[in-house]
Amino acid sequence: MLRNVVDLVAKKGPITVAVMVKSYLEGRLRRRLRNARHNTRIHSTAIVDPDVEFGTSGDIVIEADCNVANGVVIAPSGGHIHIGEDSLLNFSVTLLGHGGLEIGEDALIGPNTIIVAANHGYQRRDKPINEQPISSEGIQIGDDVWIGANCSVLDGVTIGDGAVIAAGSVVTDSVPDHAVVAGSPAEMVDTR
Repeated sequence: MLRNVVDLVAKKGPITVAVMVKSYLEGRLRRRLRNARHNTRIHSTAIVDPDVEFGTSGDIVIEADCNVANGVVIAPSGGHIHIGEDSLLNFSVTLLGHGGLEIGEDALIGPNTIIVAANHGYQRRDKPINEQPISSEGIQIGDDVWIGANCSVLDGVTIGDGAVIAAGSVVTDSVPDHAVVAGSPAEMVDTR
């Protein structure tokens, strides 16, 4: 081991090796601190950008080999969020899990997508919207699903296995297995 370190210092230089060691140790410390939180369980093989924001109320589980990019917000808001193995949350995805959010394995979620497992009540005009009750049915996203960039997935929706959601779509109703949907509101345009 010592011989490897000496060879590395000779090849890269002492400053570069010191920076590499510092970066490695910071990453290990960040992972330990994240995993020490009472509500978060992140598999050791998951890659989570240091700038991901985690909510403190509710439970978060990120399974093996997931990749969570910069700017992602994961806020269970009293519910739970579970992200299955080999899934990708691209830049600036927002997950709000009031009513529970289950994302299957091998799911791809495009940049700037918002998935919200709750709705504000708004029917009463004698009360401000922020004082009206919140409903939360939850969201289920199956395995091998691709949700394109800039999509919105709303409460109460189930997206079936193998479905594709076109970029910019607003999903207000459930999507069957292997369906391709597009638009606002999203409608079926094809199947896989």
